[in-house]
Amino acid sequence: MLIKRLQAVALFLGPVTFAASPFFWNDGHYGVTGGMLIALSMVPWVYGFLGEYDRLRVHIPNISGIWLIVLLAGMFGTISFGLQGFFEEALGVVNRIALSSFSEYPPQSLLVLWLPGPIFPLALFVFGLMIGWTRTSPRWAAVFICVAAIAFPAGRVLRVDWIAYLADLLLVLPFSYLAWQAWRSAGTRSENL
Repeated sequence: MLIKRLQAVALFLGPVTFAASPFFWNDGHYGVTGGMLIALSMVPWVYGFLGEYDRLRVHIPNISGIWLIVLLAGMFGTISFGLQGFFEEALGVVNRIALSSFSEYPPQSLLVLWLPGPIFPLALFVFGLMIGWTRTSPRWAAVFICVAAIAFPAGRVLRVDWIAYLADLLLVLPFSYLAWQAWRSAGTRSENL
């Protein structure tokens, strides 16, 4: 099945693209390239997550449906922060000046950055719990995703390189496995059709 194979590839490309972003930080800021990578990574990643949602809704339809809405809100926040880093450097307003200027727009910045931003790691953590609980993936993958979801904010908010690299590695490994699992599953289904 072509769509399932494309979702499998997307499930790999999303976290790998995301994991490349800290390598382009400029003095602890995302910058143009890092911000672009973060924003762009969400496109394939959400497509890959849709395949995972299809797998999970068979086992836990209501919980996975609510999770998908939360995930989309979190991905919106992640894209917003990536673009914030992109425009910071492009417009030459790096440092705390850019973030402090959002205080002039409290309700808007709350809805665009401060509420949806932390939701993505939360959605990752819930995803890890769901795949562990339903046993649709190995426990090690669920544990890695949950640990990465906890380490993720520390690396990104504090801009500590080694924590960001570790959190990203803890995401890339299980998502590479999930992508491989989805790829093989799509091949098996197409042979049966």
